[in-house]
Amino acid sequence: MPDLHETRLPENHRANWYPGWAPRFWNGMRTLEYMRLLSANQFRIHPSRIPMAAMIGACSVVNSILAAAQKVGYSKSIRNVNFDRRPPLFIVGHWRSGTTLLHELLSLDSRLAFPNNYEVFVPHHFLVSKRFLQPLVLLLMPPTRPMDKMPMRVDLPQEDDFALCAMGAPTPYRRIAFPNQPSEDYRQLDIGNLTKTQEKHLRISLETFYRALTVCHQKPLVLKSPPHTGRIAKLAEWFPGSKFIHLSRNPDQLVPSTIRLWQTLDQVQGFQPAKYSEEWLLNYIQKNKDLMYASYWRDRETLPPNRLVEIRFEDLVADPVAKIKMIYQQLELDGVEDNLQNITDYFARRGDHQKNANKLNPKLKNWIDSNWLDYKQRFEYE
Repeated sequence: MPDLHETRLPENHRANWYPGWAPRFWNGMRTLEYMRLLSANQFRIHPSRIPMAAMIGACSVVNSILAAAQKVGYSKSIRNVNFDRRPPLFIVGHWRSGTTLLHELLSLDSRLAFPNNYEVFVPHHFLVSKRFLQPLVLLLMPPTRPMDKMPMRVDLPQEDDFALCAMGAPTPYRRIAFPNQPSEDYRQLDIGNLTKTQEKHLRISLETFYRALTVCHQKPLVLKSPPHTGRIAKLAEWFPGSKFIHLSRNPDQLVPSTIRLWQTLDQVQGFQPAKYSEEWLLNYIQKNKDLMYASYWRDRETLPPNRLVEIRFEDLVADPVAKIKMIYQQLELDGVEDNLQNITDYFARRGDHQKNANKLNPKLKNWIDSNWLDYKQRFEYE
């Protein structure tokens, strides 16, 4: 197992500033869902995280009340949403492969809607609470994400698996709550590993959230979440006409960035400080990749070219306008020309943005070459 010293986060700066009052994935849970999460992990909350747990508990009571209000006021509208007229567009790919960047680029298209940070953090009640609670959440959020220099704003696109966390639904992200507890949640990265009950729960949760988003925005949705990579066959079945964009990235950059991602999320989101070994983390990253791509490579053959397009992150950043045009054309989406100037302006605004530097030591490089060979071959990174 390689020495990860050069990719480990410095002990005095484990993450970008993320204050104790900033929202966590669990802040949108209702009381019963929150109690189930704690109970499943035997309430093993570290003393240093008790204030966070208490704050989330108080929020859960408010969430329960507001969720009931949304159900009373919007249940009929949510139930009547027809996805046949507005099939969603899904962005998939491994963590740190550039899916956030692509999500933001596509969200510039005024004909598409996306879940923002507020909506994924409080999926049960954003229809009734957005007007008066979203400004408060904006004040509580730090300026950048904890794992990189990407901005954190309440109105920016966010991945919908975080909504599943708040809904108590099946998602591999539940492991983050108690990173030192044994967990099999990662196995859900291949959707074939879900039980019938879990699959039903996942489907109902996604449909409910997407319907509420559609009621709110009245536009087709563009969604992104790395765990969707292992769900494409079921998503295509549940949402007929949906389309998919897969993003890949050179593992020599992707793996060190993923190491930082998990170390950071476990640090700022968990109810206990993470104490796993470097060996465990690399094994976890490998198991995640093996599971999600076993499912993806199996199921991508079921989708025709006008429903699935694959691009590389390096090609996207080299010529974003050309790649966005190619995506629209292959997926037979309308109106690409209207969005190209928005994309040019986006990169002009971010001209000084710097990505995290990932130093790759030779031992980690050898590990990547051995364990990511299939990925490199399929996406032409050799």
